[in-house]
Amino acid sequence: MFFKKLAAGILAAAIAVTSVTAVAVTRNNKTVTAQAADDTEVRGVWMSVYDFADRNIGLYTDDEDTFRQNAADFITDMQDYHLNTLYFQVRAFDDAAWKSKTFPAMTYISPSAKALGSKNSSRKASGTLKFDPLKVMVEEAHKQNVVLIAWMNPYRINSQYYLNPASLLARNRINKAVKEVMKYDVDGVVFDDYFYHASSGGYRNSRNGRTTLTAASAAKLSKSTKARNVNKLIKKVYSTVHKANSNATFGVAPQGNLTNDQAAGADVKTWLSETGYIDYLMPQLYWTDEYGSDGDITMFSDRLEQFGDPDLNTAGIPEYAALALYRCGHDNYYPDDGWVNSTSNLAEQYQKLKAAGWQGYSLFSASYLYDDEHAGDELGYLNEALGE
Repeated sequence: MFFKKLAAGILAAAIAVTSVTAVAVTRNNKTVTAQAADDTEVRGVWMSVYDFADRNIGLYTDDEDTFRQNAADFITDMQDYHLNTLYFQVRAFDDAAWKSKTFPAMTYISPSAKALGSKNSSRKASGTLKFDPLKVMVEEAHKQNVVLIAWMNPYRINSQYYLNPASLLARNRINKAVKEVMKYDVDGVVFDDYFYHASSGGYRNSRNGRTTLTAASAAKLSKSTKARNVNKLIKKVYSTVHKANSNATFGVAPQGNLTNDQAAGADVKTWLSETGYIDYLMPQLYWTDEYGSDGDITMFSDRLEQFGDPDLNTAGIPEYAALALYRCGHDNYYPDDGWVNSTSNLAEQYQKLKAAGWQGYSLFSASYLYDDEHAGDELGYLNEALGE
């Protein structure tokens, strides 16, 4: 963490001494201009179920004191990067990271739940969890003035089975999870990109209900049918969130590919053209501008322009970008070698978001804040671009 704190401190001192609001910094033969970040913009980080057990995060525990201290430490650390919003995953596989009386405990956050094996799915989280992780996380986030958004995967049961988007039983089950979460002092709910995504197995009316659509037959559904089924849930959840707390928000973070979104039932066009569906969209723009075998495809900028097209976003819905912190400095994302050719990708992407009028970003994911070897420089230069 020292490098990033030092980089931010040096930049802040430079701004104070010269009494300017922008500083040009050259990295990798590219110029990154630092500008003071808007205090109202979203600057977030995703904390997934796969981050909980990371040694730097330490949320895989049945001990409340340990969880609370580690949660507080992480929230302090995330603010080294001027992050003000935590997207905390509370539902990943039709489970619960809260003391639910409906859903089984999340095994990724509770050793006790994991130790139950297959028996866990037939028990309720209220009887399995030794304390309430969501309650503690909300308390610790708000102590440090950090926004806490409950991140929920709506449909996924496991890698093969998903809840059936066409089923009223399934929609009611998902909405029940939202209602339970909204009883906490969360600042909102966000769904990720798993909609019609079963590649095998199929879709069920409820967790243990009969399979009503195989993966093959679901693929034959028209795009409009998929969208109509998903939209019934999206509209219902939007209403549930706002009825519970008029100040809370509901957003969706779809894939950064509109064609794939449409194929999966994520009706981005409707969500961005009509009110009553979402408060914001956060597409996953996980590319650089050096994409392709020749590195000449400006994939990030192209997708940014596509999602930001005013002819698409006719309702003026706020848009943020999910950015790929996890890819920084790694050479296994061919044909996107920009991640290893540059260490200022995130800084440049932030500048492009600001220039395009987008209102924030969120980094995926939390454990990579500690990956100094690969992401350290990227985070440092992002701090410089923020001008903080």
